[in-house]
Amino acid sequence: MTDDIVPAPSPSGHPYVAGQIILYGVDLNANQVATLDVGLPGQTALQIKLEGPTKITGSTVLAYGYAFDGYCYRFDSNRIFIVTGPNAEKAAGCGFDTVDGYQMWRIGSAEQILEISTTLGDAKTLILDSQLPGKRSPNAYAITLRTAHRNGRLSND
Repeated sequence: MTDDIVPAPSPSGHPYVAGQIILYGVDLNANQVATLDVGLPGQTALQIKLEGPTKITGSTVLAYGYAFDGYCYRFDSNRIFIVTGPNAEKAAGCGFDTVDGYQMWRIGSAEQILEISTTLGDAKTLILDSQLPGKRSPNAYAITLRTAHRNGRLSND
């Protein structure tokens, strides 16, 4: 068995914690502000700050992979999540413990997190082409199906 297929041990010492996801990546927060180079010309950057009426503890995570149910997985591309609640730990398992700088977050599968998606392109590609049939999100088709003809009735009664 190699290092990259062994997930991190649970904090309680038990080999399995039901519903736990271990997210591996790096914390982009520096002084509570995450700065992302989004590819626009010049020295432009997107800054993300967690702020609210009460103190929010969270991390802006550039995630490379995760572990779930005793198996390690890699994302097809890097993903950015805002994780509130659990503190980052030094990465252990799944091959992320061989290089310094990686961290891990232990989150429950029902915990709320926010994914930030950045795509750079022209307006035609990002707005018009994304709405062509076959490129829409599955939810768009579900709405169409729900409003389809019901034999002349306006309700499902």
